[in-house]
Amino acid sequence: MRGKKYAKPVAVQEVRCYRRKMENAEENSALEDKPDRSAPGMHRPQDGDATMLSGGDAAAHVPKSVNELGKLLEGRQLGDYRLNKFVGGGGMGAVFKALDTTLDRTVAVKVLAGHRSADEEMLKRFRNEAQSAARLNHENIGLVHAVGSSDGWHFIVFEYIEGTNLRDLVRQRGPLTVAAVVDISMQIAAALDHACHRDVTHRDIKPSNILLTPEGRAKLVDMGLARLQHIAGEQDLTVSGITLGTFDYISPEQARDARSADIRSDLYSLGCTMFFMLVGRAPFAEGTMVQKLLQHQQESPPEISSMRAETPRRLASAVHKLMAKRPEERFQHPAALEFELLSIAEEEGFDVTVSRPAVEPNSSVRNVTDVSYWPWFLAVVGFIALVCWTAMVPTPGLKEKQASGNQYQRQNLGDTAVIRVVPQPVQDNEFDTVAAAVTHLADGGVIELTGDSEYEIGRTHLRTDIKLMIRGEAGKRPVLRITPSSKSVMNAEGSVFFIEGGHLMLNGVDVRVDHENTDTSTGYSSIFELANGGQLTCENIKVTSIPIATQEKLSEDGAALVLARIRAFDQSQQNDSEYNGKTVEPYSDVSKQVSAVKKESTIKIENSTVNGDLTCFVCESSTAWSLSWIGGGVTVKQRFLTARSKSIFPFVSTNVQLHLRDATFVCQDGFARLEDAPGQDDVPQLRVVVEHCRFIIPESAVLLEQVGVAEPEVYQRAINWTDQRGRYEGGRIFRKIDGAGNLVEIDYSSAGQPLEYQGFSVIE
Repeated sequence: MRGKKYAKPVAVQEVRCYRRKMENAEENSALEDKPDRSAPGMHRPQDGDATMLSGGDAAAHVPKSVNELGKLLEGRQLGDYRLNKFVGGGGMGAVFKALDTTLDRTVAVKVLAGHRSADEEMLKRFRNEAQSAARLNHENIGLVHAVGSSDGWHFIVFEYIEGTNLRDLVRQRGPLTVAAVVDISMQIAAALDHACHRDVTHRDIKPSNILLTPEGRAKLVDMGLARLQHIAGEQDLTVSGITLGTFDYISPEQARDARSADIRSDLYSLGCTMFFMLVGRAPFAEGTMVQKLLQHQQESPPEISSMRAETPRRLASAVHKLMAKRPEERFQHPAALEFELLSIAEEEGFDVTVSRPAVEPNSSVRNVTDVSYWPWFLAVVGFIALVCWTAMVPTPGLKEKQASGNQYQRQNLGDTAVIRVVPQPVQDNEFDTVAAAVTHLADGGVIELTGDSEYEIGRTHLRTDIKLMIRGEAGKRPVLRITPSSKSVMNAEGSVFFIEGGHLMLNGVDVRVDHENTDTSTGYSSIFELANGGQLTCENIKVTSIPIATQEKLSEDGAALVLARIRAFDQSQQNDSEYNGKTVEPYSDVSKQVSAVKKESTIKIENSTVNGDLTCFVCESSTAWSLSWIGGGVTVKQRFLTARSKSIFPFVSTNVQLHLRDATFVCQDGFARLEDAPGQDDVPQLRVVVEHCRFIIPESAVLLEQVGVAEPEVYQRAINWTDQRGRYEGGRIFRKIDGAGNLVEIDYSSAGQPLEYQGFSVIE
């Protein structure tokens, strides 16, 4: 049965009908004058113009966008290729319909953006894209013909495909027939199966990257986000995972950290694409970009059967399985999806075009329980062997990371006591709750959570010189759960972990907050609170805030939940403060309070993610503190940072230092807001070093905002932003100053240093 094809591919009927309609429109539009697509003041090439662009020209005019690059190069010649028509862009450059003058054939040429041509790392990424695509030779994948450079421009030459992309097809005609959805999805699954066997992940599966030819053949195109799975190691050429893909179709794990994306991430995106073909919209089509990312992380997709009743139950089930939040709950390989779709096609009597997968149902019985599982068993055994081999042979560049994670979890902190939380305690160092373990370790130690269960966490106070680590047992992923059931655990002025000069370490655990504000009168609720030089270290953790309908904002720019609050300790903050049943003693004199203000709190976060309706960090009183964030990232509906100069000591200013590396920050209200108040001698000071990070905010928001009563020149000196290969998307304003003078807005081109900025033009 292998290799059998069915007649009458159903995708043909969908495409031909659409193409007839579009061809008629094109014939009518051809009678009109072609609009001038050049930018104002830019010379558009005429027939008599020279067809070569010199390297000097490239250097003299640096395109600021993909569209400008397309307009600049349209009609020019690069090597053997004449760029006849700019057709779009995305990823790393502009795409042209071109003529291969040597072989006299039509091709697609992708040109690397000119302002990146001198960037050696970007050139390596570009070459790796070509090498990655060159490994693929499949009838459902757009092929790569060549890679080259000419006159300072670098380009890849692809197969040119005459066809219509799924996005335009569905927008023009509405949802596709169920038979066409199965047909097209089988073809893309076959393409992914081919790519998977060559260690390639596409990373940007979406309707606009799937073309349908007039013959009904589905072609997966634009491998611009694909990369080899075994390339480079820690300092890989995706700039440490800043590529996110498209918000409407991105998998939860890829949004958190693109380095963790594998073939199952592509399958998730294919599931979202199948949903789009069946229903006519993406599974999470409403809301802002941040809301979409949170929905992919937390919410179940709508039931297809309620939106399109004729969808076969088995097909709807397959789509929902593809969109499971956890990768291990999806189809684990494209071949498994192929087999399921083929079974659905045979069950429903659909004609399809793709060859049967390697694993076939019994010819007499179609029940899945009668399928031979030996091929899958052997594949699983091979996969396990590969994982074991990978674990034994360290990847270059990962030595530092091997000091964290599960290997780090097994270490003992010298002579520090280690307490285990187990379901049935039988030894002296075992307890059945985290609260009991914390009470036992009044002088510090290690609490090891031994299961994948949820553990309630009570209010915990770490005094000066006390060190406490809470970690997951090797191979386990426990969850610390915070609920609003007790006001003593979290209230409007409280925090779960109060770190007053102590050091709290979390490793290999999830923190889940089902948060409902219980007192909207003043202040914030927070998970962590640092004062008097407190320290917080988080490695390999995930914080998720589950929104509740009654949750309210406590102030115009605040949120009912904060990840960490940093402030100086004064007597006004100590009233009725109890931790573990003990009252916190107030400082006896002003000198001690001033000493506490001057102690710098520090936060270190590595390979961790934060998602939900919250603000990450709030500094409510004048103090100094620093943050190092490496890897992972945040997706929040509020800001990453809010800092206020508000203190009983007006001569003390707020001073914040951030070091951000290899992380992604998606913030609904902008990245940071700094506020000052009358009576303060200085405005909040912010020093930021950015290395290989991505910042995404809505178009209506600004990255940095300064508000108060000071003069503009004072605010100008208050922020020092140092950028090294950062990427900024969304709102065009880098910095806004709203003080005693006129409102000042500074865009990215006027930021005082080169910043890579783009809007959302490449996002559906």
